[in-house]
Amino acid sequence: MKKQFLLISGLMGLAAMAFGGGIVTNTNQSAAWVRTLARDASTDADAVYFNPAGLIKLNDGFHFSLNSQSIFQNKDVTSSYQFLSPAPKKYEGKVKAPVFPGFYGTWKKNKIAVSFGFNPIGGGGGAEYATGLPSFEEDISDLVPILQGSLAALDAALTNPSPAGYGFDPNFNNITGYSADIYFKGTSVFFGYQLGVTYKINDVVGVYAGARYVTAKNTYKGHIRNVEIDVAPTVPPVPLYDIPAGSYVPGDYMRAVAGAVGIPAPIAAQLNGTATYLDGVTGDREVDVEETGNGFAPILGVNLSLGDKLNIGMKYEFKTKLDIKQTIIDGQDGGGLFVQDSTVHSDMPAMASLGVSYKILPELKANAGFHYYFDKGASYGKTLDATGELVDNDKVIDNNYFEVAAGLEYNITEGLVISGGYLLAHTGVSEDYQSDMSFSLTSSTFGGGLGYRFNENLMVNVGGAYTTYKDGTKTRSHTIHGLGQQIPVTDTYYKNNLFFGIGLDISF
Repeated sequence: MKKQFLLISGLMGLAAMAFGGGIVTNTNQSAAWVRTLARDASTDADAVYFNPAGLIKLNDGFHFSLNSQSIFQNKDVTSSYQFLSPAPKKYEGKVKAPVFPGFYGTWKKNKIAVSFGFNPIGGGGGAEYATGLPSFEEDISDLVPILQGSLAALDAALTNPSPAGYGFDPNFNNITGYSADIYFKGTSVFFGYQLGVTYKINDVVGVYAGARYVTAKNTYKGHIRNVEIDVAPTVPPVPLYDIPAGSYVPGDYMRAVAGAVGIPAPIAAQLNGTATYLDGVTGDREVDVEETGNGFAPILGVNLSLGDKLNIGMKYEFKTKLDIKQTIIDGQDGGGLFVQDSTVHSDMPAMASLGVSYKILPELKANAGFHYYFDKGASYGKTLDATGELVDNDKVIDNNYFEVAAGLEYNITEGLVISGGYLLAHTGVSEDYQSDMSFSLTSSTFGGGLGYRFNENLMVNVGGAYTTYKDGTKTRSHTIHGLGQQIPVTDTYYKNNLFFGIGLDISF
């Protein structure tokens, strides 16, 4: 049961992916962000998300920002577990979001601005593992040592001379490997619908009050099929049994051994009982599950305009409490892995941001940003390794996640601007948090691009960014069920991201 619960928890983490931002929160919310990586003091149309109090700096009228990104991520896990084939074994995950939209609209008049935003505030893509993950395969690989051990005593007894035995070693325990068709794909999208009002107190201070409504949807599809073991028993000199070398369904192989000449009736019954048990645990399993839920979070902001050169943006997003409900499609629950109408936690943490924009020269502007995610105060549905107990984040996260970003923009001409930026994201999760399906790593992102303003009402932004992550490792113990043997395993986690963005800003 513990193993099953940990697997469910891991599947939740795999679907609840994030591309740019915290552990589960996306902050890569415009094409201008892709090319600068620091937009927290923005006073452009995308400030609806990044610095909503700064919208008061817009001209009177309507302002829209339409954005789309294409995002690609490699998310790989390598396991050292000795019974995997091969060992160590690398599992390659492909995560992609070909379309990652962001839409922002603002109406500004005198001292008031009313704004609306729509974006994938979490998730927004799909993760595919064409050969599964260690969590799926390790128990299958354990069939080799388990059956080797259970048949070794029988081989030893049958080595005795006739009539007590065969007079040779039948090598029924010569199980050389295993095979299985394992596949998994998870998708996740948390859409955010933001509405709020900005008010200009004076020429220095603007304030914002609003809220975001979040709808969450995760899906899991996958299977474990055609589990087989590879065997090579000794070819008998006389027709004592007919078990040629090859691949067998585990239960069928145990039944074949039970039917060999000279197998005592009690042992044959035991082998047939084991075969029935193996039929149940190694049979095909299909998963088709959907999770849905919704939540609500207030948002507050302040913008400070300190002269013509310096602008400061501040924002605080409250925690979005999310309990998502599971729906089983066509009864495909993975053999009882999921339960119809059960609920799981999938919160989005509170987040505070601070941004600074400073004009060094009329043509050159520097941007900086800081994000702090209050992960420890939320629940991501994580469990403790030792007990399988469902816990809040403060039990598996040592320090909250934070990001620091800096970027430069340079106007080559009145209409053309080029930019580049760097973002450091630092995670503080413990080893208990990390798993092959849900891991968080410290990263560095480099971005660049350009913007072109055709006139005062129309601007295009294009950019690209690349994220490299610091590899993570975790040492754990794997228990071979039935033998009680614990084997140390080291998992290595690797990720990288590639972003492309294009956006259109329109004012009238």
